[in-house]
Amino acid sequence: MTVAIVGVGGLGCPAAWALARAGVALRLLDEDRVERSNLHRQMLYDEGDVGERKVTAAARALARLAPGVAIETVAEHVVPERALALLAGASLVVEGSDNLPTKFLIADACAALGVPVVHGACVGWVGTVLPVVWGVGACYRCVFEELPSLDDGAGEANCATAGVYGPLTSVVGALMAADALRLLAGDTARAGSMARYDGWRQTFRASVMHRRRECPRCGADATAPVLTAARYGGTCAEFEA
Repeated sequence: MTVAIVGVGGLGCPAAWALARAGVALRLLDEDRVERSNLHRQMLYDEGDVGERKVTAAARALARLAPGVAIETVAEHVVPERALALLAGASLVVEGSDNLPTKFLIADACAALGVPVVHGACVGWVGTVLPVVWGVGACYRCVFEELPSLDDGAGEANCATAGVYGPLTSVVGALMAADALRLLAGDTARAGSMARYDGWRQTFRASVMHRRRECPRCGADATAPVLTAARYGGTCAEFEA
């Protein structure tokens, strides 16, 4: 079994750490390089890694932590034209990207492949985790429905605009790894249940999300997604992870 981790950043690093230590083979997907500003929240890197590809530095750190675990590195962002090929063969996907176009893209690509996916997000002091198994509970589009239009006047709150606190990403990444391990073991009890952790108030809440009958990916009239850049906002994002 191989778990594909999309984005080896604040969420992907702790998730990869926990999964590798559990003996899970990994495929790391990220085109970015390590920056000094990453170090407070991306636990696999240190000063000596600044300027290096994240997947290379992460694979080296994981090899020290879990010798013998297979680590595949792909120095690419997951873009619409390549998404199916990059995720093919994975038993499960851990999605830790930092922008909405990529999150919707990964949700749709996993639907097309029939692969379970664990979505995670962090902004400010709040993080969420949503494990998805197709046909069991809600999927990402059941909950968030559609990518917001850039013309609606509402700016997207993300790590770049709202910041994110380092310790929060480690907690949420660990929760993502826990859900991934449960799904790999065949336990789907939490599928479609969204966990929300507030690091400032120290509160944790889990809410069962219900499938939408009209959901285009898992509803009664679900259709195969068309993965093109225009479908996910065109030039509004570079699909960074």
